[in-house]
Amino acid sequence: MILWGYNPSGTTESGLMIRQIFDAKEKGAKLIVIDPLLTPLAAKADIWGQIRPGTDCALALAMLNVIVNEELYDRDFVNKWTYGFEKLEEHIQEFPPEKMEKITWIKAEVIREIARTYATYKPACIYDGNGLDQYPNCVQTARAICILRAITGNLDVPGGDLIPDTIPTVDITLKGMLPKGVKPVDDFPLFREFTGQVPAPSVIDAILTGKPYPIKAMIVQGGNPALTLANSTKVREALRKLEFLVVMDLFFTRTAELADIILPAATSFEKTGLTAYPSLRTNFIMLQQKVIEPLGESWPDWKFWFELAKKMGYRQEFPWKDVEEAIDELISPSGLTVAKLKEGPILLPRRYKKFEEKGFPSIPSGKVQIYSEILKDHGFEPLPTYIEPPETPTSRPELLGKYPLMGVCWPRSVYVHTQHRNVPWLRSLDPDPLVRINPKDANERNIEDGCAVIITSPRGSIKVKAKVTQKVPLGIVAISWGWGQTIIEANINDLTDDTVRDPITGTTPNRLFLCEVQKI
Repeated sequence: MILWGYNPSGTTESGLMIRQIFDAKEKGAKLIVIDPLLTPLAAKADIWGQIRPGTDCALALAMLNVIVNEELYDRDFVNKWTYGFEKLEEHIQEFPPEKMEKITWIKAEVIREIARTYATYKPACIYDGNGLDQYPNCVQTARAICILRAITGNLDVPGGDLIPDTIPTVDITLKGMLPKGVKPVDDFPLFREFTGQVPAPSVIDAILTGKPYPIKAMIVQGGNPALTLANSTKVREALRKLEFLVVMDLFFTRTAELADIILPAATSFEKTGLTAYPSLRTNFIMLQQKVIEPLGESWPDWKFWFELAKKMGYRQEFPWKDVEEAIDELISPSGLTVAKLKEGPILLPRRYKKFEEKGFPSIPSGKVQIYSEILKDHGFEPLPTYIEPPETPTSRPELLGKYPLMGVCWPRSVYVHTQHRNVPWLRSLDPDPLVRINPKDANERNIEDGCAVIITSPRGSIKVKAKVTQKVPLGIVAISWGWGQTIIEANINDLTDDTVRDPITGTTPNRLFLCEVQKI
C-alpha cells in the first residue's frame, strides 16, 4: 500500500481507512508513505519517502524508470491493455533515480526500494490524496501515478486500485444549452470540454479585468471562496467588485459578509438527496433522507434552483415538483427508484477486471493511454514530465534573501476546510492555528514553542502560533489551514499564489510557496 500525499488520520473517512491499513499490515502487507512531513502513518510505514514538496512527478518518473528498465512490469497487461508503452520506455530514460534524488531529496537507493516493493508485492494499491492536487503540474503527476498502476497490473484487481462500479444515469446537466459563440473566460478548453466547468481563478480574473467580458453577478452556495481560493486578498477584491453577490449558507461566512443577499440553507437533516461513495471503494448508492422539516425560512439546495429556474422561464427544463421526482428521473436507467432506496442502501456487486468485457469505456481505443494523443492534439506533453514548482529556492532564487523558507500545509485535524472551528468541543481538541517549524530554523529566529509569529510571503502575511517540532524538515514550515473564518488573521491563502497554473486544469499552487517566519 502506498499512501501518496494522503493522510487518512486527518480525514473524514479515517476510521475505516486506518483500520483497513492496519488489518492489511497484520496480514503481511507493506506500507509505503510518500510525504514531506512525519505524519502518524509515516512513522509506522515500512518505507517513508520524505519527499521535497511539489516533486511527486519526478519520483513517479524515477519509479517508472526502475520498473521498466528492470522489467518488473506486467508484460501481459501492458501488451494487451495499454497504448504507447514503447514511447514511455524511451521517455523515462531521462529520469534515473540518481538524477531524481537531487530533485526529490529521496536517496536513489530508497527510490529503487519503493519501486521494487510496489512492483513485486502483489497485489498493490496507491492511494493518492489532496497533497498532490494543488500544484501547477498536477495533471502530469496524476498521469504518472496512473501509469504506475497500469503497467504493474494493479488496475481493477482485488487488492489493487479498484475502478468503482456506478449506476447509469440521465444527463440533466443542460450543458447543451450554453450559448453558442460566447467566448469562455478561461484558456483551458480541454478541462472545460471534459468537465463542463471553468477554473475558479479564471472567473476571478474576469471579474477584475472585465475580459473577455464583465462578470457582474455570482451565486455562491455552500462554499467560502473568500478564504479557500489562492491569493485570498485578490479574491475578496473581486467579490467586492461584483454588482450582485448572493450567498446561500448555514453560517455567516467571510464570503457572506460581502454578499448583497444571504439565503439560509437547509442542513443535511432537512433535505433529501442521492449519495454515492465510490471514492471510499465501497460501491454504496443510498438516499440521504430528510428527518425534519426545514426550520425558519431555510430551503434545501434543490428547491432554490428549481424555483429560480421556473421564475426565469425554464419550467420545461425543471419539470419536477420535488427532489424525489427528480432523483427518480436521474436514476431511471438503472432500474432503481427512490422508493427502493428508502428501504436501505444498495451495495453494488464488487466486480474486478471489468476492462476485459469492453475495455476502458471512457477511452476511444479502450486501452490505457500511456501516450496521450488527446493531450498531444491540444498542444500538451503526451507523456508525463517533471516541471519545477513555480516558487521554490530552485525556481525563484532571487526571493531567498527575503523568503528563505518553503511553506506547506499541515494535514487537517478535526476540522473540514473552513468549517467547524465554532464547535467548542472540536476547538478544545485543536484550539489554535499553528506553524510547525524545525528546531534549528526556530533557534535561528529566536522562536520558542507557543510564541506568536508572523508569516510573510510575496502576497501578504498572517499571524499564528509556533510549534517547534522535528516532524517538519529543515527549511520547511507547515501551516494550519482553514482558520481564516474563525481567526481572520490566520488564513493561509493570504500567502498563496494564483498566477502560475496547471496548463490543462488551471490549478493553482495552494500548497507550496516561499515565506519567512518572524517572532512578534
